[in-house]
Amino acid sequence: MFNIKLSLVTSTGLLLTSKPETADETKQILATGLMTALISFSKEVHQRELQSISYHDRTVSFLRVHDFVLIVETIGEDSTVTERQLVQLIEYLIESAEPLLEDKDPNSLTEGEAALIIENCLQDMLSLQIQLAEQPLKNAETAMFTLNHSNKGWEISEKKGSGSFIPLIAFMLDTHKKNLGSNGTFKGIITQIPDENCTILTVIDSKGETTKAGILKLPIELDVTLFRLYPMIERMLSLMSKDSKKSDIESVLDTLRDIDDPGPRLTRISIEDLSPTFLDRTAGRNLERAIYSAIVGDEIFVVGDKPTVRLVIDTLSIFTQHLQTSVNVWITKDDIELNEKCDLTSRICGMSPSIYKNLIQRGLVDRSVTTINLEQSKVKGEKSSVYYKKLFDTIKRLRITEVATKLAMELEQLIEAAMKITSFALHDAKKAQQDMKELTTQTNLPPSLIRKAVELAKKRNYLLSYLL
Repeated sequence: MFNIKLSLVTSTGLLLTSKPETADETKQILATGLMTALISFSKEVHQRELQSISYHDRTVSFLRVHDFVLIVETIGEDSTVTERQLVQLIEYLIESAEPLLEDKDPNSLTEGEAALIIENCLQDMLSLQIQLAEQPLKNAETAMFTLNHSNKGWEISEKKGSGSFIPLIAFMLDTHKKNLGSNGTFKGIITQIPDENCTILTVIDSKGETTKAGILKLPIELDVTLFRLYPMIERMLSLMSKDSKKSDIESVLDTLRDIDDPGPRLTRISIEDLSPTFLDRTAGRNLERAIYSAIVGDEIFVVGDKPTVRLVIDTLSIFTQHLQTSVNVWITKDDIELNEKCDLTSRICGMSPSIYKNLIQRGLVDRSVTTINLEQSKVKGEKSSVYYKKLFDTIKRLRITEVATKLAMELEQLIEAAMKITSFALHDAKKAQQDMKELTTQTNLPPSLIRKAVELAKKRNYLLSYLL
């Protein structure tokens, strides 16, 4: 997709190391010195640090990390690096570099130590590349089979493709066949297979004693991306199920492999305009209830005046970086009058107090849905996240980019636990509950985080319904 070059420089402009190494070291030192001079010039003249330079097929970004400057050069192979890719790359690099450079003295850091730090960062960047692909499922390994259920056991027929994971998936589907669903409805199931360092997306169409299954096998590095894209995959499967021409499993897999990844919503809005403290002040009481719904992907209504609603919804996006959350920023009177039922399928919807009242009176919304009432400065909801609210309170006064990055790190921990839990579906209910107990007792994760991980895992593998 693109090549990455990293250079580690002291704040005074001394080049410590670059990876990959340049054949002409003198040229590299001169180039780095020029870039460092540009940083200093920007800070002295414009009172702000230079963040990036773009030219031709490459972008050079400058990141200050502790007492160092990381210079990141991204060179597009087929096209220039997109803004979304660059934002994610930089966030990930900062997360990787900060602990490695913490407490390091630029004056005493050896060339070997610097090279090792950059090598570690570069490896992290290279593993991220697959996650940044515009069609991340394109190269997934595919397989298909028909599973015949009977009292004597299960049998695979009409198999296309190969892989030791196929019997595992077949066992899972047969073990939980009572929960598979009805004919004509495509359903997607995510199952991590740790022993094979992969994750499987299984699409099923079940009818009586027969289940047709299609598989997309993905490297475990794509877990975060697949986890986030799952709501989009669900919507696509629902639409294909309703198609009068009804697709077969093979064409469904082809459609899913062509999914374009728009990236998290946070990468598509002006993050510098967001204010965590504004969200805290405006939402008022019980913000932890809105945080809970945002994190697990439940519905949220934001009620107030349009400019404030928009800013609140945009800022809430820092809690949905791990989800492909659909948003309807503003519902109007016309939306209600032109439709028998207002389009409330989005997970987060904004509206005026009068529209909200109208929807309630007409019975078009569920009163139990989490609602941020900006006029009353309070949040109504059934569940709350004290854990993430406490975390938010400790970081909300930092720069928005730091807040988003720290929350992203926490959310990745949540995704990791949720994806691990999806693997429990490979066992029967008794063994899965034992696995769950071991995860709870043998991990340092807070119980509240594990409960959210279970809820998210069940949304991605509904065969786990017996857990909690």
